[in-house]
Amino acid sequence: MNDQRNKKLAQIFVDHSIKVKKKDRVVISTSDLLPIDLIREIYSYLLQKDADVYLDIMGFNFILDRSSFGDLVNTFYKNANKRQIENPPVIYKQIADWGDKFIRITTMDNYKHLSRIDSGKIQAKSKVIKPWFDQVIKKDWVLTYYPTNAMAQNANKSYEEMLDFYFKSVLVDYDKMEKEQSKLEKIIDNGNEVHIVGEKTDLTLSIKGRTAKKCFGERNIPDGEVFTGPVENKTQGHIYFEFPGVYSGKEVYGIYLEFKDGKVIKYECNSNQEDLDSILGTDEGALRLGEFSFGTNYGITEHMKETLFDEKIGGTIHLALGMSYDDEKGWGKNQSAIHWDIVKDTRRKGSFVEVDGKKVLVNGKFNI
Repeated sequence: MNDQRNKKLAQIFVDHSIKVKKKDRVVISTSDLLPIDLIREIYSYLLQKDADVYLDIMGFNFILDRSSFGDLVNTFYKNANKRQIENPPVIYKQIADWGDKFIRITTMDNYKHLSRIDSGKIQAKSKVIKPWFDQVIKKDWVLTYYPTNAMAQNANKSYEEMLDFYFKSVLVDYDKMEKEQSKLEKIIDNGNEVHIVGEKTDLTLSIKGRTAKKCFGERNIPDGEVFTGPVENKTQGHIYFEFPGVYSGKEVYGIYLEFKDGKVIKYECNSNQEDLDSILGTDEGALRLGEFSFGTNYGITEHMKETLFDEKIGGTIHLALGMSYDDEKGWGKNQSAIHWDIVKDTRRKGSFVEVDGKKVLVNGKFNI
């Protein structure tokens, strides 16, 4: 039976996140048909809004490697030659061109489906499709990762527990969330330097002249973060990440980075060093920060190896190596084919984050 919570979520996507109006061209992009009830609720509501709708089932998500259904992405990398990898069908660009607004629903039934694929192949395709992806993210869009058995297994939950956790995370009062984030946004807007201290960590980064972006359900569902783009050549010091970095199915544990003048000059990890080498070797921008962010959703308390949730954990921070966002707020200038969010657990005793010498986050609690 259809879970009525899907109907509520569909309304949040359409009315709150992308604010659909008559004759808007909306793309519903999904990994597969697993969340069919949610897809149907969104599709029905969009039609009632008199929008023009394109159902993109396993299309754009497929080319972004955000579909594991039927092992087809894996099949591509195993069989495609260099020409095929570097020349994906332009139909995906046409989807990016046509749509005014995008609702992106990702479902992964196998988080390890690319674990044995050469990272170089993945990065080669990523470089080619980046301009198409950039077209999408410059428009109105919203993204969610809908629960699967694989997600539940990663989180050590049953599927029903995972569904309950998911809906508690996403069906929130986003207007209230916006008001609560405004103070933190103002601190960043007026700030010059961020100082992060924690386990194996003493890192400073400049935010002078940069602005913050508060996130309350306009782009990601679930939501709950306030981010900015650090000045690209000012980051100094070192940082250790207690949680694994997850990228295209690769899990890298115990990541340690040292920065000088904004660039990673030394890095190491406890596992999968070759994957870390490959990701950071994507391009010059992969060695610089594209984002610094506070997690503000205290309804999310556990790391699930699912970035969309993990980066929102209340009381944590995360940094992203690679591409900056170029929105009106939260912008940066770093260019890269990757954007890799890695979460640091600043809830641990002795951890704090200062902005211009004032502690705004201490042991996972905000002081603003």
